[in-house]
Amino acid sequence: MRGATAAQTNGQEGQRLRALGPAPVVELPGAVQARAVVDFALAERLSAGPQVSRDAARHWPGYREGPRSVDGAIAPWTGSHNALNSYGDDHRELRAPIAAALTRRRVEAMTPVIESIVQDVLDGLDGVGAERNVDLVQSYALPVPHEVITRLLGVPAEHLPAFSAAAAGLFDTSAGAEEMARSTGAVLALLDQLVAGAREHPGDNLVGDLVRAADASGNPLSDVALRDQLMLIIAGTETTVHAIGTLLVHLQSHPDQLALVTSGQVSMEDALTESLRLRPPIASVPLRFAARQFEDARSGEQFGEGEPILIHIAGANLDPERYEDPERFDVRREGGSRSLAFGYGPHVCPGAALATREIVIAVTRFLERYPHARLALAPELLEQTASFISNGYTSIAVELS
Repeated sequence: MRGATAAQTNGQEGQRLRALGPAPVVELPGAVQARAVVDFALAERLSAGPQVSRDAARHWPGYREGPRSVDGAIAPWTGSHNALNSYGDDHRELRAPIAAALTRRRVEAMTPVIESIVQDVLDGLDGVGAERNVDLVQSYALPVPHEVITRLLGVPAEHLPAFSAAAAGLFDTSAGAEEMARSTGAVLALLDQLVAGAREHPGDNLVGDLVRAADASGNPLSDVALRDQLMLIIAGTETTVHAIGTLLVHLQSHPDQLALVTSGQVSMEDALTESLRLRPPIASVPLRFAARQFEDARSGEQFGEGEPILIHIAGANLDPERYEDPERFDVRREGGSRSLAFGYGPHVCPGAALATREIVIAVTRFLERYPHARLALAPELLEQTASFISNGYTSIAVELS
């Protein structure tokens, strides 16, 4: 977003915007003017209410006027037709197969798979950390979620490097239109292969579950619609990467809070909830649109029909009207740490339970294996993602021994 410096976190950018009001105007890539909502209560109301849509084709005049407004970083987030970018009955129909596929039964079935993957990745670290620092992102936080999602989708192992690179590219908001098109094209080509295989032989994986659930609902998905649904699921891998890394950074940079967790006084789930509040792995998801002209009665903010709206999750999660001392990491936060990290309202993340299970296992097992691990650099010196969407660290140097 214009106005942010490289040194600013998305949370700091949100704090700067808050000084301008509950929903100031910002400029996004492609010269898109949007309202960045940093007021927590307003963000909840807009996320849940029917006056706001995520369907660009129906409710954004800029989308219908031509490709300029959807070039580069915005394109993958507005051009696909899935449960994220839909509205009303269309959204309910698209979300239903994903919800049916990502059930608690699926989470329980994936738990031993996650445990096995985590142990394998940790075993790979054992011979490395005694001699030099380890990059926790590249060596642990990234391979675990990417291996999990490829198992979940049934992606062949040889495609994992290309899959990982393409998934990361979706969040690179510094990329130009051509580079973003290449990244998106690489993901779509792989997904086309998965969809074709699932149509012919639906397997015991998430793709097969989506096909079966959609068919059973009486609203079977086209190949393109199924592919776009899978694109949404892929986006979750990058958020899980950052959530694992950020939770470990928060705990290791706050020994008193870490002690509360490792002693069993506070659950890892509660620590994760606070970490997601303080530094959500998704800072903001483009875009929402005013389905009609309206005024929010409580804040007095007015929105014109078709006006783009950006729910600034990282900023809203630091709203002092919602949280006391919001920039403090407190795993026993009074009033709770519930936030907008997994979304709110109809578009709440359907994969939240699976992501939570994966993050908790990954961080718990790492701390069990390496109880004396410590950060090699202070958190403020760690390299951060250069993105107004993705929110995390690109590298986390850790001393394991």
